[in-house]
Amino acid sequence: MKHMQKIAPFAAMAVGVVLALATSAFNKVPKNKSGDTLYTFQYNAPVTNPYSQTNVENKANWSYTAGTPSCDDNDQQACSFEVSSNSVDIPTMGDPTLKSSFSITAQEYDPSDYYVGSTSDNDATIVNKSL
Repeated sequence: MKHMQKIAPFAAMAVGVVLALATSAFNKVPKNKSGDTLYTFQYNAPVTNPYSQTNVENKANWSYTAGTPSCDDNDQQACSFEVSSNSVDIPTMGDPTLKSSFSITAQEYDPSDYYVGSTSDNDATIVNKSL
C-alpha cells in the first residue's frame, strides 16, 4: 500500500504529460470572425496551359489542403485561397470540395499567366504567387 502511495503522484503526472502531448498534436481548425470554419484550397496546375484563365477558373483544378501552401502573395500566378464553410460541400467521407455555385474570377498578369482576382466568397483570403 505504501508503495502505491509513492507511485501515484508520478503516475498522475505521467498521465497528465501524455494527455497534454496528445491534445497538442491536433491543430485547431481556423475560423473567421463569425465563427465559420475556414477551408484552404490549393491550385493544381494542369500540364497544358497551366495558368490560363480557363484553368484557374476551373474548380476541378483546386483541391482542399489541410496544410499551408507555399505562396508568396504576389499577383502573378494562382496559388491558394481560404473560404468559409458556406462555400464548401463537406462529404461524410473524403475531402471538402467547392460548392457548384462557387466561382473563381481570374485576373491576367500576362497572356499566359493568370491569378485569382476574386471569388464568390467575398471574405475569401486569396494568396497568389510569383512566377
